[in-house]
Amino acid sequence: MPSLRDPIAFTDALADVLRLPDEALAMSYIYMNKYLRFYRSSATPDPLDPYTLSLSTISIASKATESPRRLSSILLPAHALLHSPSPSTSKPPKTLTIPSPLYDTLRATLVQADLILLRVLGFQLHIPSPLEYLQRYLERAMEDIENVGEGFNEWDREAKDEYGILSGIMEGRVGRSCRAKAVDACKNYELANLFPARAVALGVVYVVLEERGLKIELGVREWVKDVGSGKVDSEDFDEVIDILRKT
Repeated sequence: MPSLRDPIAFTDALADVLRLPDEALAMSYIYMNKYLRFYRSSATPDPLDPYTLSLSTISIASKATESPRRLSSILLPAHALLHSPSPSTSKPPKTLTIPSPLYDTLRATLVQADLILLRVLGFQLHIPSPLEYLQRYLERAMEDIENVGEGFNEWDREAKDEYGILSGIMEGRVGRSCRAKAVDACKNYELANLFPARAVALGVVYVVLEERGLKIELGVREWVKDVGSGKVDSEDFDEVIDILRKT
C-alpha cells in the first residue's frame, strides 16, 4: 500500500476508496477550508487534528451531496490507510474490526467531530461549489464549436450508446480536466474562502482552455461578461486565474 504524504493525500485516497463523486470531494475541501478559517480567527483552540477533520468533512459532505456513506464504511479503510506498514518493517498492518473497543472509540470520535464541524458551518451544508457552474460555463465557452457538425447533444441515449458517443461535454477531455482542476481549486484556502464559486468555476474553464492551447479570441473582459452572463466580477476573475496558474 502506498504511504500517505499529508491529510490532503489521505482525503483524496479515501474518497477514491469510497467511490465518492467529485461533488462530494469538492464539498469536503470547502468544508475543511471553512473550518480552518473559523479557527484561524478564533481564540478557541482547534479541537480536531487534521486527519479527524478530513474524516469528518468526508462524512458530512457525502451526506450533503446525496452520496452518504456509513461511518463503518469510512472508518475501516481510513484506519487501513493511516496504519499501512512502513517499508522498514515486516509487521502486518493493524486491522480494525467490528465489533471492537477500538472501533467504538473511533466511531464516537467521528460522531463528535461531525457535530463540531456542523456547528462551525452553522448547520448550513449547501455551500455553492465551482462544480455547480462548470458545465454551463464550458458549454457557453465552446458553443460556437459545439453547434457545428453532427449535433451529438441532440442524439438520444440509445443512439449515443450504439455509436460510442460521450453523454455530454463534461465527459470529454476538456470537461474532465475542468472537473479535476475545480476539485483541486477547492483545496486552496483562498479560493474556497475568499471568492464566489462562480468566479472560481469561470477561472477554471479559462485556465484549462489556456493550458490546452485553445485561444480565447474575445478580449478577456468581454469573454468574462459573455460566458459568465455578467455575474462574475472581472477583478475576482483576474485574481482567481492568477492563483490557479500558480497551483
